[in-house]
Amino acid sequence: MRSAASKWRLLAAVFLLGLLADQATKFLAVDRLTTAFQRAGARTAGEKLQAFWTLRHLEPVATEPHYVFRPWWRMAYVENPNAAFGLGSFLPPGPRYAVFLLFAAGALGAILWFYRRLQPGQWLHQVTLALVFTGATGNFVDRLARRYVIDFIEWYWWNRPDLRWPTFNLADSYLSVGIVLLLFLPQGKPAPKKAE
Repeated sequence: MRSAASKWRLLAAVFLLGLLADQATKFLAVDRLTTAFQRAGARTAGEKLQAFWTLRHLEPVATEPHYVFRPWWRMAYVENPNAAFGLGSFLPPGPRYAVFLLFAAGALGAILWFYRRLQPGQWLHQVTLALVFTGATGNFVDRLARRYVIDFIEWYWWNRPDLRWPTFNLADSYLSVGIVLLLFLPQGKPAPKKAE
């Protein structure tokens, strides 16, 4: 039987690996889809990392999109100050930023509260909540550092970039996959094991 501590190790592993992958891909988006590092004179890995955390509003120096699979998928640098699907765009920038930070902090706290209540045997629930927590944290880090989220993945209908899904990132993917899985997982505590 899994111990209670193992669920926290699982959360830590998913969180650390997921957050690292999220921030690394956003770094690559800045490196490959903008000319920001070249303009800043950042050549070494350390200089690029420093520029990644200090440079802001890079859309004016974005390059042309990179096509991964031209009919459906391309990479393009986008800065999103709103929530998913443009939610929050009706708010002025200052209040919007404050609302998003408060909402994200509250959501992270609620996720940890629910996670703490999971039983050691509910490993699939643990994985899904860990994905949601990691995704929310990845975008929260962006908002704290920049006041916007870096997005770069664009999926669109067959050779029609005007018919597309909103641009997203890995953190958004973690959130989406985790939430969809939670919707389909059976709720409630697992039945206790019978003594043998």
